[in-house]
Amino acid sequence: MKEEGKSALAREALRLTLGELKDRFPALGEALTFPEWKERAGRPGTDGVCLYWEPERVLVQFGRDPEGLRRAYLHLIYHGLYQHPFRRVAAGRRLWNAACDLMTEYRIDRLYLDHFGGAVPDARSRIYRQLRECGGLFSGRRLLDWLAARPEEELEELERLFGGDSHDCWFSVEEENGGAPGREQIPDAADMVRRTEAVHRWRVLFEQLPDREAQHRRQAGGSAGTGDVSIVLEKERAHDFRQFLKRFAVEREEMCLDMDCFDYIPYDYSRRMYERLVFLEPLEYKDMRKLQEFVIAIDTSGSCSGEIVRSFLEETWGILNEKENFFQEMEIHILQCDCLIQEHVRITCEEEWKDYLEHIQVKGHGDTDFTPVFRLVDRLVEEGDLRDLKGLLYFTDGDGVYPSEAPAYDTAFVFLNEELRKGKAPAWAHTLTLDREVERWE
Repeated sequence: MKEEGKSALAREALRLTLGELKDRFPALGEALTFPEWKERAGRPGTDGVCLYWEPERVLVQFGRDPEGLRRAYLHLIYHGLYQHPFRRVAAGRRLWNAACDLMTEYRIDRLYLDHFGGAVPDARSRIYRQLRECGGLFSGRRLLDWLAARPEEELEELERLFGGDSHDCWFSVEEENGGAPGREQIPDAADMVRRTEAVHRWRVLFEQLPDREAQHRRQAGGSAGTGDVSIVLEKERAHDFRQFLKRFAVEREEMCLDMDCFDYIPYDYSRRMYERLVFLEPLEYKDMRKLQEFVIAIDTSGSCSGEIVRSFLEETWGILNEKENFFQEMEIHILQCDCLIQEHVRITCEEEWKDYLEHIQVKGHGDTDFTPVFRLVDRLVEEGDLRDLKGLLYFTDGDGVYPSEAPAYDTAFVFLNEELRKGKAPAWAHTLTLDREVERWE
């Protein structure tokens, strides 16, 4: 068969594969159709802008294993959603490849289970079980550390189980050569624009995915929603609570050098008139939109195991560890509560919250009652200790007594995952799910 005929048939096979995936997973529709198809010899791959296929390989797999071709397509799409081709990490290339493939296949296995049930192959299920036993290391630095500790033969087995695509186009020529780039190695402006636009597009698709999934679930069920807003948060730390916290932010001036706003006239004058002198007048204040007052409550009741509380504390650390989230002068209240307030810590600066999180101790392990937290916060608002409170995050498994009336500030009850969720939050509250795993494939 001529090459032109193979290319046309391969594109038709990919088109049919794409249509099947869109029918199965409608929430992924835009993500599935975003990247272009291009031909390239060797294994399939993606640089985040295009999907690369070899026509003959596509035809062979489409004829022998069409389900495998669909999974390979999903594998490349999830690399894009997680922005793997654009990320740079200090870990070695081999470990990074293995980590990305493992995370991607794990997400696809979850996707297939949620839609079709069935079982995950024993070999992959065994790896997932090991990761859960180590604390759910399905993303981030801890997964890389876990992989680094694997012996050579085990790492090869992981690459065989979870790999299959090529990551060659993820890395620049400079990284391939291990040296400084030459002039011919610098990407052209058009390529940089395409990659920048692709990063933005994947980020938007990723952030919209939970809402699309919820919308398709409602359409499939043919019934109205309950009033909860369900948001699934992925643990890549690039998109987690930042988007949700924006609704609690306030705008005010903060002292800093605003290099985006300065008078161009003296700058241009100095460039033209002086050889080694440039006039810059950066502003000392910049309008910022961040959190200023916030409450984080942690359920430390007996129904929340030590592992669950540890996960909640990691999320607390992640929230406070982002300088871009909070003003330099802040009013953060962290509460530990079972049926009583076990600890109330007020944090007003970066040094205080660092000291607290480095020496934190979990207190409680009794029954769960959410109302003491809301009574305390309402009293702080009435007494003027909290003057402009926008929101409260309450980490819990949901097994407790909820307030009967909505507070004057937004509240989000945060659950580890849907399987550990033991209660239904009130209709006036937001509901967030961390999507941390529990044992489910035995």
